[in-house]
Amino acid sequence: MTASQGPIFVVGSMRSGSTMLRLILDSHPDIAVGAETGFMGAVMGAKAIPSWKHGTDWYQRIDWTEDEFDERLREFYGGMFERYASAHGKRRWGEKTPFHTEHMAAMARLFPDSVFVGIVRHPGAVAASLRKNFHYTFAEALSYWCATNLDMIRAATTLGTRFAAVRYEELVTHGEPVLRELMDFLDEPWTPALLEHHRVQRRKGAPRVADGSTITSHPIDASRATHWAAHATAQDYDALRSIADLAGFFGYDPTEPASSQPMLAAGGARTWLATGDDLLLRRREWADRVDFERRPAPPVVDASPEELAARLARVEQALARTRARRSVRIGEAVRTVQRGRSPAAVRAAWALLRSSPR
Repeated sequence: MTASQGPIFVVGSMRSGSTMLRLILDSHPDIAVGAETGFMGAVMGAKAIPSWKHGTDWYQRIDWTEDEFDERLREFYGGMFERYASAHGKRRWGEKTPFHTEHMAAMARLFPDSVFVGIVRHPGAVAASLRKNFHYTFAEALSYWCATNLDMIRAATTLGTRFAAVRYEELVTHGEPVLRELMDFLDEPWTPALLEHHRVQRRKGAPRVADGSTITSHPIDASRATHWAAHATAQDYDALRSIADLAGFFGYDPTEPASSQPMLAAGGARTWLATGDDLLLRRREWADRVDFERRPAPPVVDASPEELAARLARVEQALARTRARRSVRIGEAVRTVQRGRSPAAVRAAWALLRSSPR
């Protein structure tokens, strides 16, 4: 199983391990996958101007075809990523942004030689992490998990061998065989650096904290696969049972964090990765259990003013803790000096930088 040498798009829900996967791929000597950009929001905004009756396909009013416009967009955005890769001594670029699951079809059209790597994680783990780090309720987080992964399934099953899915749990517990199979899919040579991404990122001077509060110096850790279950409640497991069918499509028992069934039929050429073709066959098999065309509505917050105020206070406290981190304050000081703000602000920033350990 091989892929083209085009761009690599990493997709998956928030808290699925997509940032860790990005850091792993970025540790390959030939692949550069930088911080999230959300660039498809800009692409879609360029192609459809909001709040105007002629906003959709406006460029056709001046005799531009969609293919011509896509070519210009590809040159512009592809050029940005190519420059980033070249600056880091890499020949191939990639990108990872969680909400891009809803734009996969447009991304595939815009970059026809691109490939996609989807990462899936147990819904309980995703929901527990969203509750802890982003103050979702557990039910809200499960609704988000369903919506994101249904988007990914719908797109993946049209992409065929341009798409491969990997489960987080297998990535952290069987790192080398999973990554070797992933390199085969990407048509890239194997390198042990993929298993040492935390050291590679530190040597290259990556920020200590990446998108999603991922610590770049943390190695692959198998214990993370089931850590969430230690804090799950009976109500959480009740909520998980309500999405048992979609969880089961990916091989998860919603109430058994350490148990999973394979996504692939036995006896195939691959063990760890499921292509879009594999998911298409599975989708047909599961058509009577999962409504794959369903688009879950955004979660509605059903809470009293007091509960909303308490949730807001928790978010503000979390933001305050983040801002108080020394690494964050030093980063703000560096930006203050670089931007040359008021003399007093610059002097304070310099004082903080001089007092920081080298």
